Amino acid sequence: MNSATMAASSLRFCPSAGTLICRSVGTRPDRVSTGVLRCSKSRAAGLKLSCAAASAASSPQALPPLPWWAKELKQEDAKFFSIVDLDPAGQGQEEIDAIRDALLSGPLEPVLRALREIGAAGNLFRCRSFHIGTLSGALLVIAGFIQLCSMTPTLFVDIVLGYIFYKLSILSAELQRNGRATNICARIQLVLIFILSFKDNSTSKGIYGILSELIWFLNVQLYLSAVYSEVTGLKHMRLFWLGVYRLLQTKGGLTKVIKSLVKYGYGNDI
Repeated sequence: MNSATMAASSLRFCPSAGTLICRSVGTRPDRVSTGVLRCSKSRAAGLKLSCAAASAASSPQALPPLPWWAKELKQEDAKFFSIVDLDPAGQGQEEIDAIRDALLSGPLEPVLRALREIGAAGNLFRCRSFHIGTLSGALLVIAGFIQLCSMTPTLFVDIVLGYIFYKLSILSAELQRNGRATNICARIQLVLIFILSFKDNSTSKGIYGILSELIWFLNVQLYLSAVYSEVTGLKHMRLFWLGVYRLLQTKGGLTKVIKSLVKYGYGNDI
């Protein structure tokens, strides 16, 4: 991310004045407050959706019409599409470091701190009960996982990979709130969910088997779509489907969507 400003175009939706399209200049995504909808197609240009009343003072320069799928988007939709979702900062090594800290440094920090304090005390008689409890609890967890792995390897894999998936989801939420990239997290989670889905699940029976298969299936669809959009540069795939949903809510919406898909498609509009 460089410090140059980014050129952008604004799509302004206003019920009273109709749809106005005008040019504006946007700043770096990581230096703009969240809650403004901006749909970048590249690092150098983007689309920004907001609601503003038409004024005589501003005479916007006409741009090409809105994509067919964006015509029914509402003002309140903007707050769900933060600009940091589309061109976030901190991609690459920063995100890898955050993943390492979340998966290794975070869980091990209490144990390492207890060891440091025990070492500083000089002997066990100067230690507190929670020092021994921290170490004993960690050892019991490790022993339990080893026993579980020897008895039911499939369940062991489910628990371990499920925990990693959970931690990456929490990390992604924190990174997104801070305007940082989450692309690597999503790719790792997609790999994890593929492993969970296609490994031997014949021993998973009953409610657990049904529930886990359903969760894996839904997550494969979700993360595959997210990673595909990120890899191919389709920056506002979610916005496209929201626009289609809004169209479907209108009278004759299904017909409009089908005709528009046949006429325009969506590859050039996303």
